[in-house]
Amino acid sequence: MKINIVRRNFIKPSTPTPQNLKNYKLSFIDELSPPSNFGVVLFYQSKPTTKPANVLLEESLSGILPRFYPLAGRYIDEDFSVDCVDQGAEFVEAVAEGDDVEVDDLLPRRGDQFTGPTDPLLSVQVTELVKCGTLAVGVSVSHKVFDASSIGTFIAAWSNASKNFGGEEGIGVVPNFDPHLLFPGKKRSYFGEMMPSETNGEMKPSETNHQTTTIVSKLFSFKKESITNLRSKLNPKQAFNNTIFSKVRLVSAVIAKAMIRIDGRPSLILQAVNVRPRTAPPLPVHSCGNLALHSVAKCPHGADGLGLEEIACVMSEAIEKTVSDCVKLESRGYEEVVIGAEAGLIEGMMSSGMSYLSFSDWSRFGLYDADFGWGKPSSVGIARVPYERATVLVNDGDGGGIEAWVHLSLDDMVCFEEDDEIKLYASGKM
Repeated sequence: MKINIVRRNFIKPSTPTPQNLKNYKLSFIDELSPPSNFGVVLFYQSKPTTKPANVLLEESLSGILPRFYPLAGRYIDEDFSVDCVDQGAEFVEAVAEGDDVEVDDLLPRRGDQFTGPTDPLLSVQVTELVKCGTLAVGVSVSHKVFDASSIGTFIAAWSNASKNFGGEEGIGVVPNFDPHLLFPGKKRSYFGEMMPSETNGEMKPSETNHQTTTIVSKLFSFKKESITNLRSKLNPKQAFNNTIFSKVRLVSAVIAKAMIRIDGRPSLILQAVNVRPRTAPPLPVHSCGNLALHSVAKCPHGADGLGLEEIACVMSEAIEKTVSDCVKLESRGYEEVVIGAEAGLIEGMMSSGMSYLSFSDWSRFGLYDADFGWGKPSSVGIARVPYERATVLVNDGDGGGIEAWVHLSLDDMVCFEEDDEIKLYASGKM
């Protein structure tokens, strides 16, 4: 789709960053994160009436950047830190004439782009979709400094500030940038095998991988009624620890089973676990940075080895173990716990006989609550990730269902859409 860029500039914080905050150190978990971008697009059917959207959003963005000061800085690769001298966040205004829009068209930076020394860590694109009268607000953030929970915190603060016309009162979100104190960095890179392309900045696989896979992303919507129907068909005796499976767990199990059936190999199921509420004592809910560990569930059987109940139980067991690891972070030492949690992931990814699936649960990050002053989003889009068999899960607009953004190779996506349980419980979109 043709996107016409109207204006591109940089928004600086409304007040300078204090001298003692000029150098923001990455945490140990930040160092484990890929140097790529990830993002979200919020779609609105209505527009502001008090002043143009771009003016309102620029003013409120400038107003909250002092609270999110690392996002206005630039990443220093050799020092594993952010230079916070208020270079500014990127702000792009655009217009789209057609109706064949894709989520990535509405983001200023792709997910497979590296974070270079002159690249902004936060980029925003406000696009007017002329044909359908929709306004799209796209937010792209470097994964070196933020995770999904952090982007939810930022969007909540920004939308609240915009709704209150940039005033401090009513923002209600106070970010915390202290994770590097709990998880001090080691100045070690874990992505030496990934090199930026000399021509376009895309991630390039290591030299041992000579195949190029076309990855497609598609939204599958699991409505509340479908989830209720699915839950009623499961054997309650198979529930994990006699608890009812959550809607996220049920949807994840359906998707995992379909992917395992397509691939046929034994699989590892990776799930990102938010550390914040699970440490002892819990970290502040608005702690910013990368604060997630991966749980690793092993499915040693192929296509027909496990049913939905069994897959849901295996995934629940893995998450329970990781939650237990989170509680031990302070007593055992962060490095021992984090490295231990990642060991199964690294081992599995290096095994040629295993495939791996990844799930990231964004359902608790309030994306559908982002009201900039003209109503809540009519829909939410997730940026394409640069690897296959990955799924991002968010609540739907009603809060009762789940929207799953599934990433597969082109051939696998065709098979996935024809899976009997996917057709029964989900409706495909976009």
